[in-house]
Amino acid sequence: MSKLDSYEDALQALRRAVEAARTARPAGDAPLGRPAVSDGGQIDPTAVAFNVFSRLLDSDGLRAALYSLLRRSDYRFVSIFRFKDGKATSVVHVDRENLAVTQASEVPDTATYCSFVRETDQPFVTADASQDSRTASHPAKDVVLAYCGVPVLQPDDGQLIGTLCFYDLIPRDPQQLDLELLLQVSSAIAQSGKVPAYPDLAA
Repeated sequence: MSKLDSYEDALQALRRAVEAARTARPAGDAPLGRPAVSDGGQIDPTAVAFNVFSRLLDSDGLRAALYSLLRRSDYRFVSIFRFKDGKATSVVHVDRENLAVTQASEVPDTATYCSFVRETDQPFVTADASQDSRTASHPAKDVVLAYCGVPVLQPDDGQLIGTLCFYDLIPRDPQQLDLELLLQVSSAIAQSGKVPAYPDLAA
């Protein structure tokens, strides 16, 4: 099996898990952490990363928790995007090259790859948008080249809150991202109630 085949299998599994999450009963007060070491002593890297994320979410907030995920990859940006009145922007944003920047630009909602996630309620991934037939007419295809986004869904009714997305201005290999981890994180973000409202950028 090639890397591409194994990645596509993982992406399909993530899509099925997203659909299951939409119809599942809310988790209530279930703990966010999970065992990182099996009874046989095997370490689960996904569980370790998720537990780090969960602790930072509780102690330092959503931006610090997202930075812990970003450091596991070579993508430049991680954000949570929301939509409002035909526009889209980040409500939480991390730029690894300039951590002082806390806000992405507001754009028309169709000018971000997050619109693919919103339209399908499914993950959308491109390693190089300039070479991807799905993004051939997209306005960002020559600027934002790499993107991996998953939906963040309301735990009670499965409605879309926003998107959790990694992106960059140069091509990136999406296989470095742990898709199982991203799904767990998107669920934890939704359950946390810590996703900010769409910002008033005029203020």
